[in-house]
Amino acid sequence: MEAPNVGVLRSSVREFAEKRLKGVAKVIDESNRVPEDVLKDVASMGYFALRVPEDYGGPGLSVLESVVAIEELSRVSSAVGIMATVSGSMVPYPIATYGSIELKEKYLSLLAKGGIGAFALTEPCCGSDAAAITTRAELDGGEFLVNGTKTYITNAPYADFFIVAVRTGRPEDRHRGISLLVVDREPCVKISKLEMLGYRGSGTSEVKFEDCRVPRENLIGELGGGFKIAMMTLNEGRITTSATALGIMQAAFEEAFEYSKQRTSMDVPIIEHQMVQYLISEMAVLLETSKLLLYEAARKADEGHPDYIRYASMAKLYVASRGVDLVRMAMQVMGGIGYSKESIVERLYRDIKMVEIGDGTNEIQRMVIVRSLLGRIRPK
Repeated sequence: MEAPNVGVLRSSVREFAEKRLKGVAKVIDESNRVPEDVLKDVASMGYFALRVPEDYGGPGLSVLESVVAIEELSRVSSAVGIMATVSGSMVPYPIATYGSIELKEKYLSLLAKGGIGAFALTEPCCGSDAAAITTRAELDGGEFLVNGTKTYITNAPYADFFIVAVRTGRPEDRHRGISLLVVDREPCVKISKLEMLGYRGSGTSEVKFEDCRVPRENLIGELGGGFKIAMMTLNEGRITTSATALGIMQAAFEEAFEYSKQRTSMDVPIIEHQMVQYLISEMAVLLETSKLLLYEAARKADEGHPDYIRYASMAKLYVASRGVDLVRMAMQVMGGIGYSKESIVERLYRDIKMVEIGDGTNEIQRMVIVRSLLGRIRPK
């Protein structure tokens, strides 16, 4: 049973998603953009500022509460769900945890007022090997001069500012030469939207920084200390990104279950056939076990439990891989209609695959889990 506050939150977000997002989810996917009026309505509910503390005007949600909100948004529109994950969790975390008072007052307050943030780490050269990034920030007086290219950046076309991982040291310094900067949306930031298989509308883009001048005060944490902050951000991000998969799983299960009760074959609803029962029951088990593991990971993150990093990766790995399995089963139950754009399952099938790749691939999660078991990874 959910805590009362979590249950109320779930009901509130589900009501918003059903009323405001359900009718435009297909349009968002087909057009690969979220309409401006929808963005404003989502922002007005605080969904792009989920983890912004109340002191700065945000909802101040816990990780678990954020998971529930993102899950409910993603059940209807995974594009909006992943946008809330990035702007609402991955962007405020490093500022709130490591940023100066001035950065908090400026950027957390901006998110609380309806602004949107993006997290720019991945580059064309470097995905899993984030320590090899080449985007450069050179000190020039009281400013950093930033040049380089990031790719697969969610929220980019909508963003008011970016959290950017930059190299401030030598390439051979690897992770020790990386810093984090807050870069405002300026003419020096060039954005090229990408055509992706799923999560369409979330603004996945290539972002080029061309001689962007960034005040030294926009440094998050210490010079050369950005890699650790980025990795800690990803640890929480793996939990909230998994929430988008959980919402997709819930939607796929509901769609297939209802279809199995209405579609008839051999004069009975197909739910009466043993093989369909096998698939439906398997989906139900996968959904519930995914919830249990993900919610436990979120609780451990909220508690600051020493093993929460391992649980975050375990949840990300399990929910991503089993989520793909569940949506595939949903499509199998629905047959041809599930494979067509007449059903939302076709979109869900395209969307769910990203969770096996983004914020650390399944293979990276396995590495993190083993390193944690060996005692080589601990939150600091």
